[in-house]
Parts: sequence; structure tokens; C-alpha cells
Amino acid sequence: MTFAIFIGLLIVLFLLRMPVAFAMAVTAVVLMMVDAGVLRTVTVSQNMTSGVNSFILLAVPLFILTGKLMNVGGVSDRIFALARVLVGFLPGGLGHVNVVSSVFFSGMSGAAVSDAAGLGQVLIRAMRRHGYDPAFAGAVTAASSTIGPMIPPSLPAVVYAVSAGVSVGALFVGGIIPGLLMAALMMGLVAVLAHRRRYPRDERMPTVREASKAFGSALLPMLTPVIIIGGIAAGGFTATEAAAVAVLYAGILGGFVYRELTWQHLVVALRETAQLSAAIGLIVGAATLYGVVLIRAQIPQAVLETFTGAIVSPLVVLLVLNLFLLLVGCFLETVAAITILVPLLMPLLTAFEIDPLHFGVIMILNLMIGLLSPPFGLVLFVVSQIGEISVWSLIRALGPFYVILVVALMIVTLVPSTVLWLPGALL
Repeated sequence: MTFAIFIGLLIVLFLLRMPVAFAMAVTAVVLMMVDAGVLRTVTVSQNMTSGVNSFILLAVPLFILTGKLMNVGGVSDRIFALARVLVGFLPGGLGHVNVVSSVFFSGMSGAAVSDAAGLGQVLIRAMRRHGYDPAFAGAVTAASSTIGPMIPPSLPAVVYAVSAGVSVGALFVGGIIPGLLMAALMMGLVAVLAHRRRYPRDERMPTVREASKAFGSALLPMLTPVIIIGGIAAGGFTATEAAAVAVLYAGILGGFVYRELTWQHLVVALRETAQLSAAIGLIVGAATLYGVVLIRAQIPQAVLETFTGAIVSPLVVLLVLNLFLLLVGCFLETVAAITILVPLLMPLLTAFEIDPLHFGVIMILNLMIGLLSPPFGLVLFVVSQIGEISVWSLIRALGPFYVILVVALMIVTLVPSTVLWLPGALL
């Protein structure tokens, strides 16, 4: 009965299109009333408040603001120009530029949707102008945007770290190699498809002067992840303090160096950051209440007993969780999925001695694939809108990229050192 309420009611509310935060809160409240026969409003408010009363979570609005300031501060065009100098002459030139631009931009925004929206218009417009199929241009843009939350800073990593009790800095660093692996596999796919379809590339390699100019123009924005990771690794500041430094740095670049960040831009960026941060905070608060009631109902223990009775191998557990998370990512927003599922899965990870840092990167990568998948893939619809591409054309063009991303997921799952080696070496 308890499990049916927890899962069944939540699914029904999702199907009724109730916002995620309200669906979780309503489910938790109903179960509290069923168990105790009374609603303790003090308990509800205390648990929801404690969920967002976290120093680490302060990094979320700060990283969101950093990405928005970078978006309007003249960074996108400079990143595009540098990426074109570096890889535009390769077969499928602008496809590679698209992927490399996302790698660079991922060190500034931390969110796949921000990458898709911030760089998408520049990249899709350029690719269409040079004769690339619009659906292919959109597919490369959408797929490469999933690299953003893998390479620090990463908003999902901050939320996971809070939920799982792991180091934010270690999770940031642990995502670097998987992110670069995703980029390398995508570039390999772009090269193959470009050769088959005879897509154009830049006619010549850039001169030393052109390369130096592009590098100099984009150097300062590219230092953002260096400052963040370097400061955390050196013990100079925490992940939250690093986010504040990133905001200051983005403001100085846009307002005083490039002089493209106006007061109007700043007001819009602050307003949008406040709106998005409030939405995430409400989800985290509701998920905290949901998790508390979940634990009191002993549902994690029941799930653990089911798994331990049927499965004895940690590898099999990870493979089963991959299938489960791929499905979840198709229906649930990333932050909500993390905050709902991590409390449920942590006892399982502990029982099978699965490193929560390793699993954190696996979970984020699964949910990034979900952002590209119908019916609720947010990146899918953002790219469809900004590129004026039909959703079904985009899904068909994304087919090979789904395969590549699953290959990356399997490598990260089967080879834990892809995640754990770098944090062990640097931190």
C-alpha cells in the first residue's frame, strides 16, 4: 500500500502535468496522512526548509548567473571563433567546431540547456549557412550540449553532491575525463558522417596570426574552469566560493573587458537566475520532504532487500540502474530525478560497495541522455525551437548520437578509473 502510494500517486500527478515540486510534496503529504492519520504542517515546513538550507546549494544560483552573464557578455562568438580555428579544417569542419565549442562553453555554464540555448543559435545558423543539413546541425548541437554538466562547473553535480554527501570538488574533477570521452566519440562520428555526406570544411588551415588572434580573444573566458578547479584543488576556496568567484569574473569580462554586458543585460540575467533558482529550490525542498517520508516508510530497505535477494554482482546492479535511469531521464527533469532517487539508491550503493562518486557521474550521464529523449527531453525541444527544426526530424538525426552516448556510458560504467583516477591524482 505504501509503495503503491509513493510510486503510483507520483506517476499519476506527473501524467496530470502537475509541476514536479508540487507532485512530490502532495505525494509525501498524502502518505504522512495515511500513516499518521493527521497532517503535521510543522514537520512539512521544517523538512522543506532544511532541504534548501545548505551552503553548498548556494553554488547553484551562482553558477546559473555565471552562465547567463557569459551568454550575454560576448563569450559565445569568441568561443566559436577559437573552435573554428582549431578544428574547422577537419572533415565536417563546423560539426567539430560545434562539439569543441560545447567543451569550451561547458566550463562556464554547467547546464546542458544553457549550452544549447547560448551557443545553439550561433552554431546552427553557421552550419546551415555553409550547407549542412539543418537536422544534422541541430543534432550535433543537442548532443554536444550534454557535455556541459559533465565538465565543471556542473549544476547536477552540485545537487547530487548535496543529496549523496560526496565532495563537490571531487565530483567536478571526476566528470572531466568522461566529458572529454563524449566529445572524442562525437567528433569521430561527425567525421564519419561528414565523409559519407560530403559536408564542407574550411579550405585551409589558419595562419599563425589568425590562430593567435582567436586564441587571445577567447583566452580569458577559457580560464573560468581553470580558476574553479585550480582554486578548489589548491584549497583556496570551496565549490560555493568558487561559484562566487566565477560570477565576479564573468561580470568583469562582460562589463569591463569586452564591454558587451549592459545594465539591461544584467537585470535580465538576475531576473532569469532568480526564477530558475527558485524553481530548483522548490524542487529540492519538496524532494527533501519526499525523501524523509520515503525513509520513514522503509521503502529504501524494501528495495535493497529485493536487489540483494536477486542480484549478487555490483556490475549487474550498475547495468540495471543504467537501464532504469535512462528510462527515468525520458520523463523527469534532471534535478528532480537526482533529488528523488539518490536517497532511495544510496543504501543499495552502500550494500554493493559501489563508489558514490563513480555512480554520481554515471547518473548524470544517464540523465543527460534523457534530455535528448522524448517525450520530455528539454534540450530536444530547446534546439528544435531555436533551430526551427521539427522534433521528429531532430530525433531521427540524433539516432547515431544516442548510440555514441550509450557507448560512452558503458565505458564509464565498466571502467571506474575514468571517473576516480583524476580526483585521486589532484585532490
